[in-house]
Amino acid sequence: MKVKIIILLSLVCVFSADLMGAQTKEDRFRKKFPYKYEFRIGWAGYPSLDADNHMHLNDRIIPSFLDGLYSPKRGPEYMTGIIYGEFSIHFKRWFTLSVIAGVNGMWGRMYYPVEDEWSSNRRGAVVTLLPVARFNWVNARAVRLYSSAGLGISGGGFGGSNDCYAALQVTPIGITLGRKFFVFGECSLGTAWLGGNFGLGYRF
Repeated sequence: MKVKIIILLSLVCVFSADLMGAQTKEDRFRKKFPYKYEFRIGWAGYPSLDADNHMHLNDRIIPSFLDGLYSPKRGPEYMTGIIYGEFSIHFKRWFTLSVIAGVNGMWGRMYYPVEDEWSSNRRGAVVTLLPVARFNWVNARAVRLYSSAGLGISGGGFGGSNDCYAALQVTPIGITLGRKFFVFGECSLGTAWLGGNFGLGYRF
């Protein structure tokens, strides 16, 4: 019986020491990083799913000879890429939860062979709402390295095409430089955008 009590007390002491050590690390981090919230504005890379769902739709259809001669043709089409705002809450030194709200603008023109003229600009947009979980694995005073994953929704229209679809985004590596005011950069892949993601932020 005494042996069981000794083992139980030893386990309690070990877990208590681990908990106190974790709290001490968290307290030390809070002293050098006393920010609970964060706001970012950024510009992200190529929105491949937006392009696939709303642009270059004529490329999927093989027209007949007469259709190829006389039907309206889509001219060059462009996108802004996602321009967004992000609000974050730092729950732990290693974990942050945020929400991204962004818009990707699209525009282009139509050519009418019969009239031999270009139409006015065609415009549209896709709005993305993306909750993101961020895992911080380097926490220095002015430098943070992290990875993140998000799952949300995108919806919008362009040129008569309207659609709504899931937005999935993974960031293998991201970095912030600065304290209260900072810059950030990420390398991401997913349905919302592909490639780089850059911007400015403010912590408070």
